[in-house]
Amino acid sequence: MNNPTSQPKQSEKRRKQNALVISLVTGILLTLVLAYLIPAAYSENGMDGLWGIIPAIAVALAAYGSVLMIIRDRITLGIGVLISTILLASLSLPIFAHGQGLSLGVMVLVLVAGISSATLSSLWATRAIGGAFVISLIIVLTDLYFPGSSLPTDPRYTNAIAVIMSAVYVFFILRRFNTYGLRAKIIIAFIFIAGIPLITLGYFYSRSSAQVLQNQSRIQLTNIAKIEASSVDNFITNQIDSVHADAKQLAFLEYLRLPVPARADSVKETNARLALLSLTRKDPVFIHSIAILDVDGLNLLDTFEEYKGRSEADRIYFLRPMQTGLPFVSNILFQDDRENIYFSAPIKSQSGNIIGVLRVEYHAKIIQAIIRSVDPLNPGTTLSLIDTNTYLRVAYTGDRDELFKSYKNFTDPELSILQIEGRLPAGTRENVLSETDNSIVEGIDNLQQQPFFDATSQSLGPSTNTGIFLQTQPWVAVVRQSKANYLAPVEEQNRVTILISLILIILSIGAGFLASQVLTAPLITLARTAEKIAVGDRTARAEASTEDEIGLLASSFNRMTDELNQTFKNLEIRVVERTTDLEIARRQSEKRAGELQAIGEISKVITGEQALEKLLPLISRLVSERFGFYHTGIFLLNDTNQFAVLQAASSEGGQKMLAREHRLEVGGSGIVGYVAKFGTPRISLDVGQDAVFFNNPDLPSTRSEMALPLKVRNRIMGVLDVQSEKPGAFTEYDASTLSILADQIAIALENARLFTQTQHALAEAQAQYRQNLQGSWKAFSREEETIGYHQSLMSGKKISKPIETDEIREAINRGEVLVLNADKDRHDATIVVPIKLRGQIIGTMNIKAPTTNRLWSKNEVNLAEAISERLSLALENARLIQESQRQVIKEQTISEVTGKIGASINLKNVLQTAVEELGHAIPGSEVTIEFEQKNGNVEQ
Repeated sequence: MNNPTSQPKQSEKRRKQNALVISLVTGILLTLVLAYLIPAAYSENGMDGLWGIIPAIAVALAAYGSVLMIIRDRITLGIGVLISTILLASLSLPIFAHGQGLSLGVMVLVLVAGISSATLSSLWATRAIGGAFVISLIIVLTDLYFPGSSLPTDPRYTNAIAVIMSAVYVFFILRRFNTYGLRAKIIIAFIFIAGIPLITLGYFYSRSSAQVLQNQSRIQLTNIAKIEASSVDNFITNQIDSVHADAKQLAFLEYLRLPVPARADSVKETNARLALLSLTRKDPVFIHSIAILDVDGLNLLDTFEEYKGRSEADRIYFLRPMQTGLPFVSNILFQDDRENIYFSAPIKSQSGNIIGVLRVEYHAKIIQAIIRSVDPLNPGTTLSLIDTNTYLRVAYTGDRDELFKSYKNFTDPELSILQIEGRLPAGTRENVLSETDNSIVEGIDNLQQQPFFDATSQSLGPSTNTGIFLQTQPWVAVVRQSKANYLAPVEEQNRVTILISLILIILSIGAGFLASQVLTAPLITLARTAEKIAVGDRTARAEASTEDEIGLLASSFNRMTDELNQTFKNLEIRVVERTTDLEIARRQSEKRAGELQAIGEISKVITGEQALEKLLPLISRLVSERFGFYHTGIFLLNDTNQFAVLQAASSEGGQKMLAREHRLEVGGSGIVGYVAKFGTPRISLDVGQDAVFFNNPDLPSTRSEMALPLKVRNRIMGVLDVQSEKPGAFTEYDASTLSILADQIAIALENARLFTQTQHALAEAQAQYRQNLQGSWKAFSREEETIGYHQSLMSGKKISKPIETDEIREAINRGEVLVLNADKDRHDATIVVPIKLRGQIIGTMNIKAPTTNRLWSKNEVNLAEAISERLSLALENARLIQESQRQVIKEQTISEVTGKIGASINLKNVLQTAVEELGHAIPGSEVTIEFEQKNGNVEQ
């Protein structure tokens, strides 16, 4: 910095020009910023939003006043007024803008340093910078430890002013940095060094703390989303399994097999209707309708009478089971001013033909109930289930009015189409597309690439969002959490960080003043040379004008430059070679990745199939399709391990070989026989030194063949044979890769075999158990004199003879509860409940109403069923206890008799004791002990 009294006129002119430009730029820049911020702050927060802008208005007025003074050649006074206004206005900032002390303090320091270093003498510039540093410290400390007097402001506006002004003056300082003296450069550099730790540490600790809290929040959100998705998936899967099982009920089959004219008012129609009513008890709150549809989609029977007789042939829940023969679940459908979800399954005859469809209609709010059960009850967290096609809130724990409304702002034609298709509810745009949010739509679309995304809502403000896609429906479980909930501890952490940063600033500035007295011109020259080399000028050379350490360093820089030039030349050659190697490696990696991906996809598919007769053709087809093989065959060893028998093939020639039961001898001349014997992969090609001629009339296009062993626990169970139309198509690298697939196939085959064995064993065990249980109860019934009990309102008595009625026989034959209400032909109301023990009927409960013309309620029927279940267990426990007691008495009697017999040592006494004890144990019996002599005579 230069003393103005010793500067020539040119220096004075430059100072005046700098002062005029800085003052004018400051005034214009603040005017533009205020013109934008004042309306925005007032519109959002009223007068409260303007408090933080008042100091900026004062500085703008001072800048224009400084311009007038500088024009009149009163440079020092004009700049002094501007700097003084900045310092005084900055002292008032903590009153108006709490929480922004760090950014404001940095701005004051940068502004004063930039203005004073370019316009004032060295003495006044040093004083101004020192005063700015002290005031910056006061601002930061006041903001940190005396926040009580601050007025509420929006930090976006004050921070915006600080960032814009600091950026302009940093640019101005750096742009004119070369015109400053060495001391001024060092002071300015250390001011930046002092400011960087303040900003860096504050940002680092704030960011790291926020990141930790954000990670914890994301883990929590992910867990909630997984639970939410799993709950809905489990419900849908259970309902699909349930409707699939219910569609097999005999009552439905018998009803649909009846001719159409014979169905009305038939017994089988009554049975089918009762079966439908029994299904509604699974969820009487949310199940609206259960119906039987014929093959033309006509509603034959329905628990909701208004639906009976209507045609549902155009409904997706009817068309899909009829086409695929599999159970089906629909999306949310909006029809007849209702929102429903449908489950359906085909009803098949014993021959496997589809003769109808069982359809269950649920209220869609069942999904809302499931999501509500997962809700963590945190006011800052909301859960929703969103349709990925229509972005409809299928379920939502926030505002109830937003349920079944879409996030996406569809056009009017799109909205009309979706409403006609029943994918969105009917009504106006406001009723269907309330609070549309593009950030939610984009976040869901990119959820697989970016699991977390940000959004803003009126209830949560800025929020973090994540989602998990469901496996059963095109829905995504989305969880939203307000950022304000988990970022509150960051503010406290910032206080400690800023205090540490202030200490570093003081130490850095002190070091700057010391360094300015030590460094010399040769160092600056050397630094410039190093900078040229760093930016790529390898021709730059340092001037070694001295013989001290600086001179030695300059010589080292020159040698380094020469070595760098040589190194760069060598690197260019190596880069070309390495690029070629990398390209080859990239292609191999892509091929390897594609093969491994195909192996993973095949493994995923085949592990889901457990029937061996379906698994083998599936494997051969998938391997040929995914790897592009001409032929894929699977050989399995027969029971004697003498032949490898073809079990599946993908090509037409392979099908011919299957038809004639093609087999190869283990250890034969072909590669399949070789692999089947030795268990090592083998490749045959028609090119190269070991060329092979392929002579298979069923596979004439084969040019390459590879056989891989199918081994499980070092046991060869078969061979995977793949053939290609390309010469030399297989390498050892391919063999090692496809060996992974062969191992997966072998495991899948072994699992299928074990599954089949397990199923047979389970069926045998269940049959044996039922037989034992049935035999035990028959024996028990024969031994017991009392076979039942009759209880009336007046008295009760034991039953010694079986009671047989048509109702009891029908209930036993059907194995279901028989409910007979009073009607015109029948005055007595009866409930017949089979008593089942693990699927076996061991008795019945026959319940008659005490009054005539009685109608049984669902609660009474459910109560009777519950009592029947508990009664079966109690009877079984009583039978087991009685058998145990008899066995104990028997063992005790044997023990006593044996003990008394063993107490005698004389043969006659032993025989006498045995006869007497047996007579006592079996009253009324005659006991005789006889010995057989050698001559055949019998002695008593």
